[in-house]
Amino acid sequence: MNTRIALPAAVCALVLTVAGCGAGVDQRGTGQPAPPAAAPRATPGPDTSCPNVTASLRPTGALPAPTALPAGSTMEVLRRRGFLIAGIDQSSFPFGFVDPRSNTLRGFDIDLLREVAKAIFGDDGPQRIQFRVVRNEERAIAVARGDVDIIAETMTINCQRKQSVEFSSVYFNAGQRLLVQRDGTADRADYGAGLAALPRDMRVCSVPGSTSITLLREQAPQVKVVEGDTWAGCLVLLQQGEADAITTDDTILAGLQAQDRVFTVVVGGNLTLEPYGMAIAKDRPDFVRFVNAVLERTRQNGRWKALYREYLGNSLAAEVPDPPAAVYRDSA
Repeated sequence: MNTRIALPAAVCALVLTVAGCGAGVDQRGTGQPAPPAAAPRATPGPDTSCPNVTASLRPTGALPAPTALPAGSTMEVLRRRGFLIAGIDQSSFPFGFVDPRSNTLRGFDIDLLREVAKAIFGDDGPQRIQFRVVRNEERAIAVARGDVDIIAETMTINCQRKQSVEFSSVYFNAGQRLLVQRDGTADRADYGAGLAALPRDMRVCSVPGSTSITLLREQAPQVKVVEGDTWAGCLVLLQQGEADAITTDDTILAGLQAQDRVFTVVVGGNLTLEPYGMAIAKDRPDFVRFVNAVLERTRQNGRWKALYREYLGNSLAAEVPDPPAAVYRDSA
């Protein structure tokens, strides 16, 4: 973990949950919530209820220069507009968060979006992206109706979401786990049997609209689900004794634990495989292919590994892993 951005829990959780803490972030609502996302079944692995769920659209050759974008393309329209509108979360440390020292947005997802902006405009200056905070349950509908051009928000690719939006190739593979207090009891329990074996009446916090809370409700009816407004909000509830555990992707839990290393710990193995993709409207296939070309460049030029090293360090693995290989559903 990059120690430059690991903050004490009482400071970081408070900063991330204060309204309006993101400088330059448009926090307008995006309309009615999307339908609940489909959850993976008990067996760990990707959603298999539709074939090739993580397969995306193949890039059409090398990335064009910003001054040579195809006429009439989504990218050329965005370039003429002058900025990209990106949906993000500012409370998912270390993927999207507000650095209280500089009052700027940082994170793995944030920097990948800046790579997309740089490919369109030739630079990734602050005027090139308008960030909008989008609640988990509103992500798909915000993209589908054009409130944002793209979303990068630790968003798992699954079959239900693919009915309304298109996804980029997978840019990160995560897995759902649990975060508990180091109290000599919860941190020593055996969580090997999964959610269905969690103690009765255990208070488990998760965020509405996430695959994690859907899976929790589906597989663990014996627990008491506690809803947090954000993941940082769940951390506060855990610290205050109003929740016994938090469940979400291991990437998000690693960020929460980094904010409170003394009293929290991630336990148990992965319950699911959660492949992250950037969400884009279905009527913009050219933009999907363009974004996939940007992601391919980050895999090849070392940028992906540099971002992993900066934001995740060795918190999830002993060594920096290779980026997920792209899978495409159309031929070269």
